[in-house]
Amino acid sequence: MNNFELSLSVFSSNIKSIISIYDDSQEIRDKREKDLEDKLNETTWTEKEFQEFSHYHFHFNWLLIHALFITGFSYFENFMQSIAKGVEKEKGQRIKINDLKGDGYLDKYRKYIHLIGNIEFASSKTKEWKDISDFRKIRNSIAHEYGEVTGKINKIEQHDLYFGPSKKQIRIRKIEFLEDFVGTATHYMNLLIAELSGSNNP
Repeated sequence: MNNFELSLSVFSSNIKSIISIYDDSQEIRDKREKDLEDKLNETTWTEKEFQEFSHYHFHFNWLLIHALFITGFSYFENFMQSIAKGVEKEKGQRIKINDLKGDGYLDKYRKYIHLIGNIEFASSKTKEWKDISDFRKIRNSIAHEYGEVTGKINKIEQHDLYFGPSKKQIRIRKIEFLEDFVGTATHYMNLLIAELSGSNNP
């Protein structure tokens, strides 16, 4: 296994783990909600118990999905950085990663892999990268703008992420969004490594 394949193995495993983390915590949440509901049948809730139920029933799910998505996207970004650094080391080019400009760090890594590594799949014109770019916009909105969005983002429309009628804010409530991200990211990673591995064979 070469260094590129090792990066693929490690980071794709990390990204896939966010689904199992969600599934495990779902069981905890459901049990806690049921315990509180059962208690309500016997007596009245305290204010603290009411707040706890509200947290699990109304907020826990979307807060968890947001956190897992941001974490998963960071794994993808770290993967792209590791591949760009591998290309930088292997090619021995005078042009370094930081010599290039892009639309943020992630795009800079993609651009370096494409232009210096001569990997055609890393072009910004592929459907796969356009999907990744949508996920990046959503990640940035959650991380930096408290879910506020400007402009149309296809993945928001696809997963119906708008929160409220204004269509200016998003909230991710369904696991299908995470599953889409995991599938899209790992598919992209596999195709990228496939071309990289082929280009390194004599």
